[in-house]
This record gives sequence, structure tokens and C-alpha cells, in this order.
Amino acid sequence: MKTMIPGLVAVAVLTLSACSHSPTATKTVSETEAGTKTGMVRNIVINETIHPESLTVRAGDEIRWINQRQEAVTVTIDQVADHSVSCRNGFSKAMGMGFDNSTQLASNETAGLCFTRIGTFKYSVQASSDGKSHAANTHGSVTVQ
Repeated sequence: MKTMIPGLVAVAVLTLSACSHSPTATKTVSETEAGTKTGMVRNIVINETIHPESLTVRAGDEIRWINQRQEAVTVTIDQVADHSVSCRNGFSKAMGMGFDNSTQLASNETAGLCFTRIGTFKYSVQASSDGKSHAANTHGSVTVQ
């Protein structure tokens, strides 16, 4: 029995030392990527102009475009990829298969995105193409921190 104890102690020491050098499962987030939806909703109101024209938000906030014009508009986000957003309302392709960087909003309709990547995302609002609109095309930006 006395001869087994040193053997067991040696096995325990070896096991513990091996575990201390094992990689651990940790989740790291890069500097340019953040979490999911935070619960904050920030509105961009589309009238004859856009208000606010520039908006600074936290990663995960939902940005919601609200069309208060009498005619339809198209909102187009420049240079944004599917992996840059975590939620999308109105910016999905047919049957929700992927991300579409533009959406058409009728009067009083809304669409929203939750950006997960840090950076500045520019967008444009274009008046409807039916020729009845006298509103100018406008541009804005969303800066995600």
C-alpha cells in the first residue's frame, strides 16, 4: 500500500501539470466586431431631408429608417456585407435568404439593421422612380463604435 501512494501522487502531478498547459476555451472578439442586438433602437427619419444625417451608435444597436415622405423611397447601404449585420428588418432578399443592401419603403414604412462591425457605413435615400417626387436624393452615415 505504501508503495502505491508515491505512484498515485506521481500520476496526479503529471495529470495536473498536463491540464495546466491545455488550451482553454475562451471567446475573443476582434476590435472590429462586437456582439448582437443591444436593445437600443435609433431612428433615422426621412422627410425632405434625413434627420439625423449622421448618427453614432454602439455595435448591436438597431438603426431604423422611417419614411415620412408621401412617396416611396429606396434606402441603400454602401459597402456592407451580410456578416456586418446581426438583425435585418426589410433588408432581406427573397424568402429571407441573405442580406440585401437596399430596400424600398412606402410612405410610413420602416426598415432596420443592427450593425455588428465597428466603422462608418454610408447610405443614400433615393426618391421613388415614378417621376412624381420633387424631393432630392439624400445621403447620410451611421458610425458604429
